[in-house]
Amino acid sequence: MLTPDMSVAQWWILAVVSGIALAVAGQSLAATRAQRFAAVLPPLAGAVAIGGDTLARGSDGRQALFLFTLVALVLVVLRLLYAPYLARQLALYREGRRADEVTKGQLFVFLLAFAATTVLVAVLIG
Repeated sequence: MLTPDMSVAQWWILAVVSGIALAVAGQSLAATRAQRFAAVLPPLAGAVAIGGDTLARGSDGRQALFLFTLVALVLVVLRLLYAPYLARQLALYREGRRADEVTKGQLFVFLLAFAATTVLVAVLIG
């Protein structure tokens, strides 16, 4: 909807920005310095995979960039939606207490939110 006429360079810019947002969202969940460093690895690995796939296939990589951007943005949106819950779980972890058990209802709501967010972001950037 918002991106039908984007060039490959524009897709790369969007993918890099969404990858940075994903790294920041991941770092906000880290409790230790090593975990903060590790939060940068998934977006970086995704960028390397996209670049490698594009070179290996000789394609422009639009589909791979779309999928990477979609996944990164969905994870960032869900991080924002679940910020209070995740903050509570992280506080429990830092206090040395056990995290709350996830109920079946909470899991259902999360999966529903994940599916809805994926569809909405796909429609927006598709």
